[in-house]
Amino acid sequence: MYTCIIVEDEELPRLSLKSKLEDYHSDIEILAMCADAESALESILRHKPQLLFLDIQLPGENAIWLLEQLQQVGKMPQVIFTTAYTDSEYLLKAIKISAADYLNKPISIVELAQAIEKAKKRIRDEKENRHASQKNVRSFRTLYSQLIASDEDIVYIEADGNYAQIQLLHDKKQLIFERLGDIEKRLDNPIFIRVGRSLIINRNYIRKLNTKDCICSLVTPDSTYHLPIPKGACDMLSDLCLRHEK
Repeated sequence: MYTCIIVEDEELPRLSLKSKLEDYHSDIEILAMCADAESALESILRHKPQLLFLDIQLPGENAIWLLEQLQQVGKMPQVIFTTAYTDSEYLLKAIKISAADYLNKPISIVELAQAIEKAKKRIRDEKENRHASQKNVRSFRTLYSQLIASDEDIVYIEADGNYAQIQLLHDKKQLIFERLGDIEKRLDNPIFIRVGRSLIINRNYIRKLNTKDCICSLVTPDSTYHLPIPKGACDMLSDLCLRHEK
């Protein structure tokens, strides 16, 4: 379900859009309908809709003013302009504000559907990006603080008794106060491979695997690391690399 607010000062277009949404887009919930920018700002901040149907010509402050206020507080929904106003200056401002679409009234059912799909895709992409960003950042416990690192920054992690050492890009190896097994449970990204009992490596940095001496070479922009690994783990890693190449 997606949520929206309609901002339109004229009753007939407002009710017409409401009817189209209810008849053809049952997955969109209308949270409120507003007739001016000031009441729309209050309603948007209160309801936090994902989608905003917005007429540019409004009594008092116009739609551009409304969007500038939303930008300042960081509460910008996906915007679909619904207007009979075709002034190129306003169109340019709409593009700069990154509106999902710009529809002229009277709005056709087909064009409305296309605009809604664009807005939905943006909403889904934003959600996936937020999820990926949150998932991509890790926190590790050190002696006096938390070490924050992205998955791409982690080259390898090796056991050190009851603790572990983590090698980061562009940095020295650091001691973290966690067991390797506990760390492995949190590293749910497939780029990380557990190699034997004492090592986790980032597969993106593997450049060479010496199956005779069981040495795995990891190469970063700054350094090369030659890591000895158990024979069984070497065979497993060799098979993994071969499948990856295919």
